[in-house]
Amino acid sequence: MLTPAAQYLTYAEAVMLYQQLQASGVDALVKTGGPPTFPFGEGMYYQLLIEETDTVAARAVVEAFELQRATSLAPRCPRCGTPDPVPVLRLAWWKRLFYVGTTLHECRSCGAEFPR
Repeated sequence: MLTPAAQYLTYAEAVMLYQQLQASGVDALVKTGGPPTFPFGEGMYYQLLIEETDTVAARAVVEAFELQRATSLAPRCPRCGTPDPVPVLRLAWWKRLFYVGTTLHECRSCGAEFPR
């Protein structure tokens, strides 16, 4: 009998957890789930199913994955990778219009501006 190991995953998260479970020797099945999308009715999220007998073996991998998923990473510059960019406080009017709803950050090292 298959039991859900994790639910409401994005596709990238489901593939990552699937690969981690495969590396630890646990067979898994990725299946769509969650609320249906319009117009085709498939779920917009994914769930990972495992055999009931593999639940104990998969517990450590799933708990580590959930912990990693819950912690947010500090923002980094996409150009040079420097951590902790600073928010841009004074924006030109067209940048305020273009980046409405986001915060524009600037890298201290290379000067790159990017939304976060």
